[in-house]
Amino acid sequence: WIYEFSGLKEVIVSLSEESDVRLKLLVVGEGDYFHELQDLTRGLNLQDRVIFTGWRPYDEIPHLIASADVCLLPAYNNNVMRDIVPIKLYEYLAMAKPVICTRLPGVMKEFGYDSGITYIDKPEDVISCIKQLSDSKILDLKKDAMTFIKDYNWDSIVSEFENLIKSVRA
Repeated sequence: WIYEFSGLKEVIVSLSEESDVRLKLLVVGEGDYFHELQDLTRGLNLQDRVIFTGWRPYDEIPHLIASADVCLLPAYNNNVMRDIVPIKLYEYLAMAKPVICTRLPGVMKEFGYDSGITYIDKPEDVISCIKQLSDSKILDLKKDAMTFIKDYNWDSIVSEFENLIKSVRA
């Protein structure tokens, strides 16, 4: 779902200011802000660099993530996003994708600094952050993602949740 506070508007505007035409943005999904982002993309003449897939079946998502070099969560640090941990971050890391994410307290608490996530202060920082990622840094982030995610599976998550419930009841 694409919200107004997704940070994608800022990423698209930053992309329009970047001369490296190899940088492209794949936007998967739709939502409240979808058509406005499409209009912005047309207005900036970026149709060849910003690709909108619209809604896609869930079984296509791994293929779409696999096509990316880096995955993004450039959302605003607002009341909605501040303390949540979007499931897509686990999906990105499970596919050994480096992630660029706004400094959201919930995400930082959950993933820390050695998980394959690079934190930025605001959505406008995405493009400059990507440009600073060397091949060796990307490889390190991929390794960090795989190390971090290896212990995440439904058995361990359910067990941890059950223990939390038991501790609250005690």
